[in-house]
Amino acid sequence: MSRTSSDERGFRRALALTVGILVALCAVFLTLGYLQGPKLSSAQVDPRGVVEQSGQQVRLFANQAVAQVAPSQVAVEPAVDFTVTTEGDIIAVQFASRLDYATEYTVTVSGVTSVYIAQPSTISYSFTTSSPTLYYLDRGDGADDIVTTGLTGSGREVIYSAPHIQDFAVLDEFLAVVTLNDDHTSSLSFVNTSTDVVEAVRLPDSGSISGLDASAAGNAVGFTLTSQPPGADQANNSTLYVIDLTAGRTVAPVVGLTGKPVDVLGWQFLPNSATLLALTFERSLLLIDPTGAVSPLGQYMGLDKLSPDGSIATMTDSFGELALTLATGTTERLEPSAVEGAKAFLGSTVVLDNGDRVQKVVVPDPSGRRFASLLVYDDGSSARILYRTPDDGGSISDFTVSPNGQYVAIETVPDASAAVSDGYFFDARATSVTTIIVDIASGAQTRSVEGFGLRW
Repeated sequence: MSRTSSDERGFRRALALTVGILVALCAVFLTLGYLQGPKLSSAQVDPRGVVEQSGQQVRLFANQAVAQVAPSQVAVEPAVDFTVTTEGDIIAVQFASRLDYATEYTVTVSGVTSVYIAQPSTISYSFTTSSPTLYYLDRGDGADDIVTTGLTGSGREVIYSAPHIQDFAVLDEFLAVVTLNDDHTSSLSFVNTSTDVVEAVRLPDSGSISGLDASAAGNAVGFTLTSQPPGADQANNSTLYVIDLTAGRTVAPVVGLTGKPVDVLGWQFLPNSATLLALTFERSLLLIDPTGAVSPLGQYMGLDKLSPDGSIATMTDSFGELALTLATGTTERLEPSAVEGAKAFLGSTVVLDNGDRVQKVVVPDPSGRRFASLLVYDDGSSARILYRTPDDGGSISDFTVSPNGQYVAIETVPDASAAVSDGYFFDARATSVTTIIVDIASGAQTRSVEGFGLRW
């Protein structure tokens, strides 16, 4: 027998022994892993999606198939309503509402066992939600600026400037911008903020634009058009048009129950949808979806604001404000609670997802000769002041609640007696208009900007 053959046999024995030891160690570690219970191998969540839409999930992937998890085993901090499902090695926690901005959430699942061994373990995962980019309009002496900023701090960036910007809307990849012409007509353009390319939109008629709105999905924009000069035979009289950006740049009229274009007193896209609400000149409220299906929802005097989830519209009739549940057609009369013991008179209202309200109210002083303009949070039995102007000398012109119901942006003129208009023929504003952003839960002001028309 040669020395070489003996060495080869020795090498094979050593290799086999090493492989055997490694296999045994792997089996030991694998067994220990299973005996210790399931562990988190990875997780999946969209930090932006969870603040923009309800029903979003965090998906926890275990290192082995797990037994069914009950809701009592799951804790979410900060607390939020949720449901839980289990499939294979995935535990999916679905949030019932949109989460708060820029907040760290921790999902903890206790007593997790595999489908093979009832050895419990705890799985925990933390993530931080995104913070929104805010857009607003700052009108100046020479040019008007569309500005982006954040919820806190003082940073701002001008993303587009042009003379006489009347209004704007935010879409996926660009802005829709309405500018005023010298003859009091409006022009509509799409502005790509990445390339600075400005694309003029051909309108069906020379006229004035109002009521500009964009779907939150970013794929549609709408507006009303009124022919200039106005007259008995004008082609458009606050006629509603929509541009479906998935089908090009065609400006198409929205048709009502008769199949003819609708002239509207007011309209809005539903949140996260291309479906819209429109209140016609005949005071009929219509729900119109992208396929053209039209559903009448009743007769009202005015259309005010939508709840953040789009389920409730605030309407007005001859007696005041109503909350209309779109799915059922039921209404509830809105009555303001007293503010610090004083009777309040109700103005514009947003019904939040939990049924509480953010609303503008007017409260008289004891003499009855002076009135304070306030924004309040009303739970139906008591009202908490979110904002009042300094020395009650200002006015609140408008407000918008953030899509997740966490903040409210309040357009205010600090001193109404000294206010000066910017002189725009349409959509004029006071030169001193300021937008205050308030955390609804705490009432704390996070920041203010000199401008208006804030978009979340």
